[in-house]
Amino acid sequence: MAWTTADDVFDSWIGANVPSEPLVVSRWIAKAERLLRREFPTLNDRIASGDEPDLLDTVKDVVIAMVTRVFRNPEGIRQMQETDGSFTGSITFSGDQPGGLVLLDSERDALREPGMQKTGQVFNRSMLPAGHGAHLPWCDRTWNPARCSCGASLAGYPLWEGGEHA
Repeated sequence: MAWTTADDVFDSWIGANVPSEPLVVSRWIAKAERLLRREFPTLNDRIASGDEPDLLDTVKDVVIAMVTRVFRNPEGIRQMQETDGSFTGSITFSGDQPGGLVLLDSERDALREPGMQKTGQVFNRSMLPAGHGAHLPWCDRTWNPARCSCGASLAGYPLWEGGEHA
């Protein structure tokens, strides 16, 4: 099932050099949508459920952005410079794959299921055994209340100063 049409890309285009071949644009749309289906296997079900009212529009926005990047720089040029007499101009294209069909991290985050962890974000998961945090009787927190001298604040059990795991 196609979510985006060539007309969606044409209608969203800003500036000159609008692609003139709807069939070619449709092929790139299909490639982008296949990439999204591989990245997000539940995307079809999420759209069909209607639980996320803006999801279909967000998918269209992402596909349009992906295809537009391909057509803005089809040769995959990193930097282009022109000189005419004393006038010089240059353009630098960003990204790891200029002109390639890529899904940006911000687009990936926009399509992620609600409540799912974003990529590249710090998270904390306790790997400590139950009943962690048992300090030794002589544990000292004088210099830093968040840290203790026996190591229990780091590992959940005394690491040194006579701890059983020491």
